[in-house]
Amino acid sequence: MNYKLFSLFLFISFFFYSSFCKIAAKSDSLIFEVKEESLKSFYKELKIICKKNNLQKLTTHRSYPKFGKKIEWQSICIKIKNNGQNEKRFILNNFQTINLSNKEGLLTGYYEPEINVSKKKSKRFTIPILKYNANYKKMTREDINKNFNNKDVLLWTDNKIDLFFLQIQGSGIGLFENKKKIKISYAGNNDLKYKSIGKLMLKKRLIKGELNLFSIKDYLNKNLKKVDQILNYNERYIFFKLSKKNILDSSKGAMGLNLSPFVSVAVDTKHYPLGLPLVLQSKIYGMLPVIAMDKGSAIIGKNRADLFIGRGKKAEKIAGKLKEKLVIHALIPRNKK
Repeated sequence: MNYKLFSLFLFISFFFYSSFCKIAAKSDSLIFEVKEESLKSFYKELKIICKKNNLQKLTTHRSYPKFGKKIEWQSICIKIKNNGQNEKRFILNNFQTINLSNKEGLLTGYYEPEINVSKKKSKRFTIPILKYNANYKKMTREDINKNFNNKDVLLWTDNKIDLFFLQIQGSGIGLFENKKKIKISYAGNNDLKYKSIGKLMLKKRLIKGELNLFSIKDYLNKNLKKVDQILNYNERYIFFKLSKKNILDSSKGAMGLNLSPFVSVAVDTKHYPLGLPLVLQSKIYGMLPVIAMDKGSAIIGKNRADLFIGRGKKAEKIAGKLKEKLVIHALIPRNKK
């Protein structure tokens, strides 16, 4: 026997076994750090996705089968349906984590804003909220505002700044003067690239101190003569539709499912398939289990995510200031080969 070769074989085998154990231990430790209270809502959404067979979308993504094979996810969904364990024990027994990059990215938040609306144009309500029309394709924000067709007006609003941020968020709630509400949902865009007015304002040194939703709004409201010029920098324009569904229901994400606060997250679908469960590692939330249920034009990168916070002023307060370093860990079936 060639003892040198045998010794080398043993060394290599031990090296790979040790590496595997370290990866498995790291995987377990990450899941152990997930808080029990955050798992309940996450687990509930995971069951809904399994019930609607949306996990099958994983198989059509360019990454397949990196995040697990179809048969493995089918097995997970059967186990979820028949699960008698608590949520954390189930996750530990059936999942492990992998991440695409250790380079920290960015976690931000989005929400459903409320905006004043009217069915009729008046001295107060002069700003149109438009439905989608293919005629606006490739037209800039400025051109659309100057040349829109009245037949395309869904509602009128009283504040172009609020409308701009409704477009940034993608959906929201319309509030009539009689206090009745209506759901306003995303219906398309003008097919032009999104440009950040925040970056523009930083470049021009218009904002001193922290840049966030509130500092931007504050500047715009105090410099109304500059509003059009700044807003028009972002040529991308968002169109809407009115929903007749229960106003209490949250808006739907790219998966077609209602978004759930602190569970639904928008990701870069170039890297992650919709429906994939993830763990967001950040300073503010620790290890937060979420599900990729949405996407956005500004969400680009392996460690970039936009967390859905909820609706109204309270959600706005959290989402408007959320800006944390982030590493994304994908939850994949433990029996993945």
